Amino acid sequence: MEYRVKTIFNKEEIESCQRFSMDHFMWTCLQKPEAYGWMGYLKDQGLFVKLVCKEKDPKRVYHNFMDMVCEDSAMEVFLAFPEKGEALTNDVMYLNFEVNSNGAMYAAYGKGRKGRKPMPEKYLQVVDCKADRQEDSWTLTYLIPESYLKEEAGVEKLDGETEFYCNFYKIAQTPEIEHYASWSPIDNPTPNFHLPVFFAKAQIVE
Repeated sequence: MEYRVKTIFNKEEIESCQRFSMDHFMWTCLQKPEAYGWMGYLKDQGLFVKLVCKEKDPKRVYHNFMDMVCEDSAMEVFLAFPEKGEALTNDVMYLNFEVNSNGAMYAAYGKGRKGRKPMPEKYLQVVDCKADRQEDSWTLTYLIPESYLKEEAGVEKLDGETEFYCNFYKIAQTPEIEHYASWSPIDNPTPNFHLPVFFAKAQIVE
């Protein structure tokens, strides 16, 4: 699998990008909500995403930055950025963005799953996460700032030559509604989204 990240010049163009569906359901799935989205490279600003879930009255307990929104109904974007010449392993630099339908975001970065750091709150205004709930669905939009990728995650540049990988998830860990879905499938016996080796290659294109 490969995700072609189209270059866009305003947020309104996002649905002209390649659409992905989070339709690989794994492990325990008491529900299977339809979820899909788009990701584009907003020129000189960062990676802009729009995510949609067809889900009525999603669980939404949490409201604050770095709350455990994966226990609610959440959609997630994971991005991995190996260093130049570094093999793709589960210990490369990767970032995770997890958001519920209140717009509460859990965002962290680091090499591997241990010792991860929260995204500094100074980026929240630029991220500008917005959640919109409709009767039978909910939508998220937000920007993954290029400045955050460069200043905190060590990404040297963000263009067509940048090597990076991505995956997109739908999750709810609460037992009564538990479910796990991904765009790029994960071959692991137990629930774990923090496995960059199963991410798909991404490339920025014009």
